[in-house]
Amino acid sequence: MNSIPSMDRHIQQTNDRLQCIKQHLQNPANFQTAATELLDWCGDPRAFQRPFEQSLMGCLTVVSRVAAQQGYDLDLGYRLLAVCAANRDKFTPKSAGKTRVFSTAVSGHLAMLACLSSKFLPAFLAAFHDTHPFLLDCLRS
Repeated sequence: MNSIPSMDRHIQQTNDRLQCIKQHLQNPANFQTAATELLDWCGDPRAFQRPFEQSLMGCLTVVSRVAAQQGYDLDLGYRLLAVCAANRDKFTPKSAGKTRVFSTAVSGHLAMLACLSSKFLPAFLAAFHDTHPFLLDCLRS
């Protein structure tokens, strides 16, 4: 009989911690620590249990929104989203779809940064200008 309140308390404490992590993820100064804690937590399959899904998805939403911004860690954000996307079979269909969209969007940012920082930047820009001259002109202004 005591195990039910104990389990409810554990669920509440975990969801409270996830809400705290969500708040910390929104601040560049705290992002690294919060995202690392969340990544470690997501290494345990129990992290993907249904009682935690809504709180976890709140955290992942923040990560997908801020990871590519200056002052945040895009690589860490991608690793976190990728781990969750790899476990999407444990989510409801709606959340599973979101995790896939989140990780795809962040991986696109990583690919773009890799391309822009490569030695092929001049060729990339020339090819991009040939296919999207208006967009490149907007970027220059």
